[in-house]
Amino acid sequence: MISLLHFHRLRNMFLLLTACCSAGNVAAQSAPADTAAGRSNWKKPVFFPASADSLPLRSARELPYTYTGQLLDGRVPGVSVLRASGEPGIAPLPLIRGLSMPVGHVADQFANRPLYVVNGMPLVRNDHPYALTLKEYPFTDIGSGIDVTEMIDLENVQEMHVLRGPEAVAMYGTRAAAGAIVITTRDPELGRYHLGLNVYAGVAVKPQVKTVNGYYQRDFLLPFYRQYAQPAQWANFPAYLADSTQQVYFGPADWDDLYYKNALQHGASLNITGGTRRANFRFGVGEHTENGVADNTALRKYNVFYDMNIIPVEGLTINTYVQMFTARRDRNRSLVERLGEMEYITNQQAPLPPNKAYLGRYYELMETGKENNFANSVQAMVDVGVKLARGFDLRSQFSIDYNDNDRDMFVPGALNDYNSYNAYFTGVNRRIRLNNFLTYGRAAGRLHVFKAQLGHTYEEDQLKYDYIRGWRGPSDFIKIIQVDTYNNLPITHDKSLVYTFKDFLKQRTLSFYGNVAYDYGDKFHALLSLRSDGSSLFGNGYWWAISPVASLSWDVKKATSQDRALGAVQLQLNAGRTAIMPSSDYYGYGPYFTVDAGWAGALNISTYNSMPSLNMPFRNGYTAGGIRWPYNDHLDLGVHLGLFRQWTASINLYTRTGRELMAQVPVDAAYGFSGQNVNGMEVNNKGAELGLEGKILSGRGLRWTTRLNMQYNRNKVLRLPGNVQSMEYGVRHLEAGKPMDQFWLLQNQGIYATDADVPGASGGKALTYNGIPLRGGDPRWEDVNGDGTITNADRVMKGRIIAPLRGGWSNTMVYGRWSADVLFTFATGNHLLNGDAANRLDFANREGANSLDGVKELTFWQSASNLDKYPRYNPWSLVNPYQAEQDLFLEKASWLKLQAFTLRHDLAGYGFMKRSGLRKLQVYATAMNLFTLTPYKGGDPSLAGLTGIHYGVPQPLPRTFTIGINADL
Repeated sequence: MISLLHFHRLRNMFLLLTACCSAGNVAAQSAPADTAAGRSNWKKPVFFPASADSLPLRSARELPYTYTGQLLDGRVPGVSVLRASGEPGIAPLPLIRGLSMPVGHVADQFANRPLYVVNGMPLVRNDHPYALTLKEYPFTDIGSGIDVTEMIDLENVQEMHVLRGPEAVAMYGTRAAAGAIVITTRDPELGRYHLGLNVYAGVAVKPQVKTVNGYYQRDFLLPFYRQYAQPAQWANFPAYLADSTQQVYFGPADWDDLYYKNALQHGASLNITGGTRRANFRFGVGEHTENGVADNTALRKYNVFYDMNIIPVEGLTINTYVQMFTARRDRNRSLVERLGEMEYITNQQAPLPPNKAYLGRYYELMETGKENNFANSVQAMVDVGVKLARGFDLRSQFSIDYNDNDRDMFVPGALNDYNSYNAYFTGVNRRIRLNNFLTYGRAAGRLHVFKAQLGHTYEEDQLKYDYIRGWRGPSDFIKIIQVDTYNNLPITHDKSLVYTFKDFLKQRTLSFYGNVAYDYGDKFHALLSLRSDGSSLFGNGYWWAISPVASLSWDVKKATSQDRALGAVQLQLNAGRTAIMPSSDYYGYGPYFTVDAGWAGALNISTYNSMPSLNMPFRNGYTAGGIRWPYNDHLDLGVHLGLFRQWTASINLYTRTGRELMAQVPVDAAYGFSGQNVNGMEVNNKGAELGLEGKILSGRGLRWTTRLNMQYNRNKVLRLPGNVQSMEYGVRHLEAGKPMDQFWLLQNQGIYATDADVPGASGGKALTYNGIPLRGGDPRWEDVNGDGTITNADRVMKGRIIAPLRGGWSNTMVYGRWSADVLFTFATGNHLLNGDAANRLDFANREGANSLDGVKELTFWQSASNLDKYPRYNPWSLVNPYQAEQDLFLEKASWLKLQAFTLRHDLAGYGFMKRSGLRKLQVYATAMNLFTLTPYKGGDPSLAGLTGIHYGVPQPLPRTFTIGINADL
């Protein structure tokens, strides 16, 4: 299934690489192999912890992943990978040891993201929360949405480690407060030039869905109308359902032929490496395409990297690494995302038709529009090491990290009530980093080894964006915004309807750090780390934060006489207090100016008749002086056991308490601000992590190795600012003593069949909902406090959005030249609110509404399961009976997934291999997302965001099958 196109591309790559290498030293081609010596030492810190969890890449390298985060799911304890959509280009969110802070706003997800580090270089992100404040509906990225973590070609990854405790900040600074994912690329090989090739192709299979047309929706609505509707409601019966002779809505329900499709997947990586001990290199290129099975989505990315090590003279090493990346994304064409981007709601009286004969015309109009989503990235690093006298080593590292993130969008007027729309966003991010450190190591006798390190880091980040959007171009053939500023006349757009937004953020961070380590006979190890970080994000007098970390480890097996059944017994203790770098600059500069001069429906207006306008951040809240660094207190205890020479077990217990976290608290309405940003929130995460690995079969025939990774996490809000007991934090309700990822819900106990069933009705004081008397056909909500009225005071905290227990079970089986890897992932204890069911039942408030609530996506014409299990309330009741925030829609969302299967066959033992000169030739086949078992009825529960409200799966995670070839020459 490997396409001829791939072989043509590979042939061109091979010719390019050959040309690059032909100018090299011919003598290097015949140099003897020399594996001596630590060419990758510069890629990780000197004091990199041995306890860092390593990802077993061998069992995952062939899988057609495009993100590094996908590799972590189920393979490393302590990591929960969240993914809200199966659409190509939308990166998953790895959480390390749970939530670092509550997620009440979209921007809060940035504070929960781990730091990605490549060859010691912390990556600057290509998205940022400061741009999200521009949007009235900030539920999607304002730019291309292509994540910076896609820039790594996984074929070039040699090691991937996860730092979960205080050691992450000790090594990489306060940006790693939520943990760090450390990636080390493959080293150059010494000796003759070698070519490496990996190429694959396959297909993602479209889902099988049950489509419906107008008959289904009409039959769903009529029982409600017949039971509760008054003449006024009957008069507003949806017009598109009133006439069953209309083929548009009552014809064939074959829309899925245009929306879903089987999608080709393919990729190719080629690299060349070689050289001598004094000069060696690795150069490679890669191409990967992931096509989605829904809505013509796709992601295409291209990588180039170069890694070179030189020893000009003994004692001096120069290492360089350059990586370039570009990607193009075909985004989904959903109505909600398009209208949310435009902040303009078109007429929703008639939804998209389920008949492809009519739907095709809509897609033809879509093709007359334009949307380009692309991203580019370049990372370059130079490391210079000098061996000084008497055990001293000096290293200096300089790196530049650049990326841009762009979206160009044009929507023709025919799709927008005859109002065309044009927008362009470009975001540019750059980080310059200088890291210098001096290391000293000395052995005193056979047993005592001392190491010390002293260094400093300077980082300068520059983030900026330009965003312009305009309305009502006179021609759909003109796809750029242009205004004649000299004559004050519009050329393509009305000048008063062209809005421009600009922002620029410059941040400087200066750090000083020191590490001291002592080792006693390889039995006892102690490490003390102290770093001081200063950031321009904080105000005068609050720039600096100190992060002390201590680590102790004891090899009990070596230090004492133990049972031979125990192959190893090692104890590890880590403790520290580590500062947290904020994800934005809202907190350090005090009052700031922003774009907030609009009106209802167009809040973020930056210009009036093209003249800039700024004002105070009334909707975003203000920051007074005195904001302090937030920090985490850590305590980790780990045990590593070797059992019966066949099994190993690792158990980690941890607690992490975030203190002085920032949150927005209400202020007097007379000030006009929504709130004030202050310190004072405290949250705690505690849990246990288990890693178990062993050989079930180890004979000459079948060999079977199994690995089990599990983590259990509990979080709790310990304190809220001002010591209040509860507060609203964006979309979340928080209570002291409760988990920060719980739902705040009314408790549903059924339905009042008649008015007389309502408590207090006979006495003239019927139970009310926010002052509205409850009647027959309304929900029977529990009056928790017994005050005779249902209010927010009767809501209770229930469920968990983040699964407390998650893990993965992987197995590797080898028989002769055949090998297979199987990975199961699972989660339990989590819940979802079935938002799709709530929206369908709440049709009375949503049908034709002039808001995003009234939007019906194409997947609306898909059969919804189990709607009959819900009580039939009066949908026109003023108490909003089908509101999603009640336990009526709370469902268990545990799941078990067969996530990945790989089968390989090694051709190394065949005779033609010796004649071909190939060092390695392997063929393989993979299968992903083969099945999911779950009690949840609303779709795939593994595709759920941090809000916990599940609106179905318009972009599913498809079953994917590939075959490929992996070769070394």
